Amino acid sequence: MELGQLLGWDAYFYSIFAQAMNMEEFTVVALRALRELRFDFFAYGMCSVTPFMRPKTYMYGNYPEHWLQRYQAANYALIDPTVKHSKVSSAPILWSNELFRNCPDLWSEANDSSLCHGLAQPSFNTQGRVGVLSLARKDNAISLQEFEALKPVTKAFAAAALEKISALETDVRAFNTDVEFSERECDVLRWTADGKTSEEIGVIMGVCTDTVNYHHRNIQRKIGASNRVQAVSYAVALGYI
Repeated sequence: MELGQLLGWDAYFYSIFAQAMNMEEFTVVALRALRELRFDFFAYGMCSVTPFMRPKTYMYGNYPEHWLQRYQAANYALIDPTVKHSKVSSAPILWSNELFRNCPDLWSEANDSSLCHGLAQPSFNTQGRVGVLSLARKDNAISLQEFEALKPVTKAFAAAALEKISALETDVRAFNTDVEFSERECDVLRWTADGKTSEEIGVIMGVCTDTVNYHHRNIQRKIGASNRVQAVSYAVALGYI
């Protein structure tokens, strides 16, 4: 890892990840680097903003498969404090009993899977989508001194990992793609968010009610909503209005 200090951590991780042509190779390269930092496991996860109650999660790395399946089945992304933290901060966060005190089952099951000591590093792409790098090991707690020393390393790793995974994985490319609304569709969304009916929006925009409803159907289809209330909620959550 001396090369990382010489080149700068960003350049180092981008250079070693460039060697990987598929996810299997990426995992091997990433794990080789992280084991020099005394970590046994890593996961790069992305959690969709919508649907609100059961968001889609994408996980890559070498976390135990049984834990990943349990995490998905129990919908732990909804209560995971590291996921909640990543939505409001780009700073890394250290795992602790206090951090997971409100979700003891999650914490206990993670420990049972040898994920006992770790940290999470959020990262954001240009569309504002959130990813979380999690590093874990079975033994040896992370001291505050080690945590401080790791901060520039984990930040660089997370940014480079997000870019590489996005290049390799079709699901992630789709996940990171912005929805494109026409100018008229944006107007309909904003007026609907202000509580206007289709009839009122038609008068404001100088079009018939059927045209407004046509725009509503297109908006719902594009954003994956089943009705206009859900469409507006999703649009607000995703930052479109």
